[in-house]
Amino acid sequence: MRKQVFLIAALLACFDGTGTRAEEPLRVGRFRQLFVDDLVIAARSNVELDLHQPVKYTGNPVLVPERPWEAGSVAIYGTAIYDPGERRFKMWYRALEDTCYVCYATSKDGIHWEKPALNVKPYRGSTANNIVLGGREPKFYIDGFAVLHEPDDPDPRRRYKMLTYNGHRRFAAMTSPDGVHWEGPINRGEPIDTGDVISMYRDPGLGRYVALLKRRHVHRDDAGKEVRKRARLISWSDDFVTWSLAEWALVPDEKDPPSTEFYSHVAYPYEDMRIGYVTAFVKATERIDTQLCYSRDGRAWHRYRERIPFLPNGPDGRFDAGMLIAGASGLIVRDGRIWIYYGGYNNDHAGRQRGKPAHPCGIGLAHLRLDGFVSADAGREAGTLLTRPLIASGNVLRINAQAPNGHIRAELLDADGAPIAGRDLASAIAFTGDSLDAPLTWKSPTAAPIADRTIRIRFHLKDAKLYSFWFSAE
Repeated sequence: MRKQVFLIAALLACFDGTGTRAEEPLRVGRFRQLFVDDLVIAARSNVELDLHQPVKYTGNPVLVPERPWEAGSVAIYGTAIYDPGERRFKMWYRALEDTCYVCYATSKDGIHWEKPALNVKPYRGSTANNIVLGGREPKFYIDGFAVLHEPDDPDPRRRYKMLTYNGHRRFAAMTSPDGVHWEGPINRGEPIDTGDVISMYRDPGLGRYVALLKRRHVHRDDAGKEVRKRARLISWSDDFVTWSLAEWALVPDEKDPPSTEFYSHVAYPYEDMRIGYVTAFVKATERIDTQLCYSRDGRAWHRYRERIPFLPNGPDGRFDAGMLIAGASGLIVRDGRIWIYYGGYNNDHAGRQRGKPAHPCGIGLAHLRLDGFVSADAGREAGTLLTRPLIASGNVLRINAQAPNGHIRAELLDADGAPIAGRDLASAIAFTGDSLDAPLTWKSPTAAPIADRTIRIRFHLKDAKLYSFWFSAE
């Protein structure tokens, strides 16, 4: 009997006044909290999580093959950024003819692109081209690559950095003062075995450069047969010169169609997360599309729970009907939207055409609402979403949400699950409309402060979408 009493007491101690399992409070700082995973969610009722696909620009593709050195294809096995200092977009893309080239383009609006004559690399006896790396003589093999702009680097020669596959199953770290004139490789140490499609980003949380690499993952199936599939690895560097041994980051598993492989993986820091896109190549269909993935710690990577396409192939007859690969763009946010550039091919991986498009390949653009990866949705029947314990970093709760025909209210609970005076549901003022940044308020102007307190939030939604929430001082 005594053992039973102790067991019941121990179980009760694991739960708090909200009826949910007790947890250590999560310090969220001033970061926007997303619903890409369930980290901040303790419970929900009549609330569904909805993955949102970016909206493709109707005038796609925005960059197509036009020059002789682009005769084979153009693809953003590269990077697009927006440079606020120069107020223009910049793109490093791959062109293919008899070999691969890194080419450079600029744009004032991100849609109409110019390919300047840079006079850097010769092509058939002339330097009047936009090639910045690669060529026949001397031959420097280029395939996948990524560019990082760090204007505050104290060494002006390193303010642009590039990681590129340069053949022989190794990558090259390159540097440049202007993004046009490149030097390297500068990386030292033992070559890291990698495949051709690579990417990278700078992780401020880890204080490191991160390389995202490709290699065949070898394992044996249930029948003992060796299986080799393209998969993704990760390597780190403190100085962009010396890199760690690569570790597996994303490998197809039993939840995927049996013939699934991972072609590319690109990522960037987003609030207190790392958001990425991994391209899924399904041999059974020979098509490639893009899924959403994420990491909380910069080491362990996960895909969105349903593993449905984030950037899907276009219909037959479109330039992206066969293969679609997201580019290694830095985070571009303009006009409240995330800009995502991607490469598209009308042919599938087996070379079969999917209709007769005006352009057989090209670089496209898609837009996504700020924070708009996943929303917590409620319909006509009201729903609730309860957070895990959070340490509020400010007295104002803010949201990114849509409720033009509905509303969102919030009640705040203390560490014991009791409503906080003045911030209870009866005092809550409903949010309606559509806003990227709206405060949730209560009737009482003298409600108790919540900054630095452990609280929970219970959101009440009706005909609404909640994309993110966060705290601010005012």
